[in-house]
Amino acid sequence: MFEEYLNAPTVEGKVQQLIGFLVQKDASEIGNDFAFRDEDPDRAEYFNTMIAEALTSFFNVPSDLSDVEPLNTVQDIVDRINNAE
Repeated sequence: MFEEYLNAPTVEGKVQQLIGFLVQKDASEIGNDFAFRDEDPDRAEYFNTMIAEALTSFFNVPSDLSDVEPLNTVQDIVDRINNAE
């Protein structure tokens, strides 16, 4: 599912594309300090579910909802991916 949308050459770029898809913005508008939860707090459960799924299935970083709840920025997600390698 994510392969279609996440095609940037770097992990950082792929995470920016993921967050852009989730908040319906172009990835070029998403920086590392972009706080996606602030964009739409009512969709926190959706963000958690989709990010956990992307981490597990696309980035090969097994993640539960509880693992992603503290993540708030693009950099938080990039760090989780990089620290898992």
